[in-house]
Amino acid sequence: MPCGRRAVLAELGMGELGAEEQAVAGGAQSRFSCHCPGCAAAQWDIQRLKYWMCARLVAFGADSAEVDQRIGIHRVDVLWRKGERTFAVEVRGGPLDRALAQDHTARLREAGCDGVLWLCPPGYWVPHLPALGVADFAPPACDYLAQTGMLDTSTTAVVVPRRAPFELREFLEGWVTDRIAWGYRDEVQGGWATVQDWEHHTRTQAAVIARQRQELVNQRTALALSRKAVRDKQKQVMKLTARIERAELDAQKHADSLADVSRKLADHHRVDATLRATISRMQQTISHWQLVTYCAMLLILTFVAGAMVVK
Repeated sequence: MPCGRRAVLAELGMGELGAEEQAVAGGAQSRFSCHCPGCAAAQWDIQRLKYWMCARLVAFGADSAEVDQRIGIHRVDVLWRKGERTFAVEVRGGPLDRALAQDHTARLREAGCDGVLWLCPPGYWVPHLPALGVADFAPPACDYLAQTGMLDTSTTAVVVPRRAPFELREFLEGWVTDRIAWGYRDEVQGGWATVQDWEHHTRTQAAVIARQRQELVNQRTALALSRKAVRDKQKQVMKLTARIERAELDAQKHADSLADVSRKLADHHRVDATLRATISRMQQTISHWQLVTYCAMLLILTFVAGAMVVK
């Protein structure tokens, strides 16, 4: 079996042999290579893939393709050119550190690479890089297959991860002839797809954006109408509030007038009661004087009658 970490370091020409590996390698000690059978086989598979890619790239139309070349200060596994454009391929037999791979990709682009391809085992890092996930680096007859990293529109209106494996040979042909390109399918994840699929994807996204823009216009129109209705209601409320305030003022005035009338009526009632009491007393006085008058007249008549009798 490969020794794991050393299989990855072997790709960089680095590695340290332990006791077991030294025994297998015949006692050789080196800090710069790994001689265990598993690592040697893995390194051979990686090198075979590099040279196979160079041959395929040239056969598909690349002007040149070379293994282990430098672009600027950076060494890449495969460097190929077509016209004035330069492309790089990095091959890794072990897991990738996403952040480091993204930084390395950015540095290669700054150094003049028009495109970068990572060939690595499938993993979470593949959708975040211009990468293809290759599960088997030692297939029979060099029939390399990309398990992850390819997108298509066979089942949806937008690009999604391809379900079936994609032949690396076919990918290289499409890449050289500009029929396959890498792009983002959402905010953070991307993948490789044919130009036709990307056109379909962008057309669908354009339709979605247009529909969303129309929905936004409709929502803004509805919002404007709602705001106008609210303003109208506010005006009506203000008018009704002013009317209520005026009605309250009128009601207060009427209440004040009613209070004045009530006070005047009470005063009239008091005056009426006083007059009635005065009239009652006057009637009693008149009755008394009438009685006195009647008594006086009877007395006078008595005196007159007595005088007539005496005569």
